[in-house]
Amino acid sequence: MKIVEETRTRLQLKHRPLRYWFSGGCIFTICLSFLIYCLVFDSASVSLNWTRPSPNQINCELKRFNLLGSMEKLKIFDLQEAYIITKTDSKGAKSYQVMILTPFGDFALLSHVSYQENQEIVFKINDFINSGQTSLLVQQNQRDYLFFLSLFILIIMPMPTAVNYAAFFATSPVTTCTFYKSIDQVFIERKSLRGNKVIEHPLEYILRFDIQEKQYKYSKLYRTVIVLKSFKEIPINPQYTDERSIRYAVSRIQLFLKY
Repeated sequence: MKIVEETRTRLQLKHRPLRYWFSGGCIFTICLSFLIYCLVFDSASVSLNWTRPSPNQINCELKRFNLLGSMEKLKIFDLQEAYIITKTDSKGAKSYQVMILTPFGDFALLSHVSYQENQEIVFKINDFINSGQTSLLVQQNQRDYLFFLSLFILIIMPMPTAVNYAAFFATSPVTTCTFYKSIDQVFIERKSLRGNKVIEHPLEYILRFDIQEKQYKYSKLYRTVIVLKSFKEIPINPQYTDERSIRYAVSRIQLFLKY
């Protein structure tokens, strides 16, 4: 909160919720990026066409398809082995993924396929390596998983979830509070994309100014509240912010009104 104007008869303060705007932008960007990743960048299915041009050489053409149908093609040479890696998230849930080992590095297949399906893939590939077969076609599919995940994201967007919180934060109002001695009034104006609102009261209705605090994970934030003689509380800045600016603003208001 900042003092933008002060004269003998007028004091004006303005609060821009920069912290809320930044949080809303971050949440919206993360949600949108995750949806784009599911649709465009994550593989919905893979196809591996193995060939043996000579008894000691095994090559593979790896094709990756996303949900929108785009394909990425990759050549893999000198296959050595296929194996399964296990990943455990912070909640203890496990997922499994097939890795293709070559002299040029490891190549990962899909990450949301059951352990049994991965076992079958590994068995087929390793059996091909150790046999005299000349060709092998292997496919994996997680299209249903990505489709329902993307659909879930699209469905929850109109609901009070992260995207709605993002919109709420991003459209938090700018508050302008003006004290007029000449007309004995205080005006609190809130402007945002959701609309404008003006609150006004005579100065003589003001009982006191309180500073309210709120505990967050690692810190405390504060806001200024006008307490009327009816004990109704009107926050000057609805969004909590740093203590220093709030205490400074309250001291200037009290000095201006000679409280």
